[in-house]
Amino acid sequence: MSVPSQPIDSFQRHKSLDVLRGFALMGIFAANIYIFDVDGFGEVEESFEALSYGAADVPFAVFTLIFILNKMMALFSMLFGAGILLLADRIERRGASPSRIHYARNAILACFGLLHGMLWFGDVLLIYAICAFILFPIRRWQSSRLLAAGSITWLAVLGVSFWPGAFGMRLDYVLRALAMMIFGMVLYQSGILTLQRAVSWYRTRSRQLLAVGLPLCAVSWLFYEVNEPVAKLIHNCGVPIVALGYVCFIMTILGQGKLPTSLDRLSAAGQMALTNYLLQTALGTLLVSALNEGRGERVTVFWMMLVTFTVWGLQLAWSEPWLRRFHYGPVEWLWRSLAYRRFQPFKS
Repeated sequence: MSVPSQPIDSFQRHKSLDVLRGFALMGIFAANIYIFDVDGFGEVEESFEALSYGAADVPFAVFTLIFILNKMMALFSMLFGAGILLLADRIERRGASPSRIHYARNAILACFGLLHGMLWFGDVLLIYAICAFILFPIRRWQSSRLLAAGSITWLAVLGVSFWPGAFGMRLDYVLRALAMMIFGMVLYQSGILTLQRAVSWYRTRSRQLLAVGLPLCAVSWLFYEVNEPVAKLIHNCGVPIVALGYVCFIMTILGQGKLPTSLDRLSAAGQMALTNYLLQTALGTLLVSALNEGRGERVTVFWMMLVTFTVWGLQLAWSEPWLRRFHYGPVEWLWRSLAYRRFQPFKS
């Protein structure tokens, strides 16, 4: 089979995946904002415990812990897993083999991750690339088999969450991403991620899933001071439920017809997810460090949220106009050009 020389055209993209990716990306920044001034995994828990909470800080902290922390990364990982199948399907429909492109793309992504990791310890690109190498050989598995593999991997996450220290946290990151990617492959195969169910189905499932998952996450943080291991276990049980609830919630909106302007902007941000993710690190570390230095002490949660809203606004404002002039974000263009071994068209 031949190897394609061109990536997937923008009109072939699933709008639903772009919107979900943009939504998850914004949430990831809101979670990462707490650790942009941290030097390594070993300091993460200490950094959370060292945060000072005034009256203005508590609502933001509670919102992040219940609605965002780990859920958005779970959603983003699901979409990455779905993307593995989507790209392979598209290439195979052209009568070509997806293997070389898949491995080339993810080898390049791993290089991006290594470079990004030199700037900030919290990089996930290398982890995603490693997981992609693991998952490609099982992409043809039936949904039931994938679901079993994902469930077993997630059970491992529940066990690893009790493992203290930096190594346990790194292993947790890898297994967590791997499990959610496998679930994402199942969601893609079932058509849930591509709007192949009735709006009423998505609406009902979103209500049910969020009604179970969000209270679980809320209860977990009430237990945190009393019994941290139990709190983590409860929280991790709620994470995939909430992430899937968010999928169904967004699909409910998308299934009703014309996109609100806000979702159009999320879609554009999602199409440029790699560029925006790297930009988040640059802006987050720069702004938080500047505020810490300017205040002479570590910024509070309130100030972190102001940085979050600022970066959200910038990324939602610039992504759509950029894509009106260019086919891809700058890093996406470089990624594709390297993977396909030829310069891709850039300007629209």
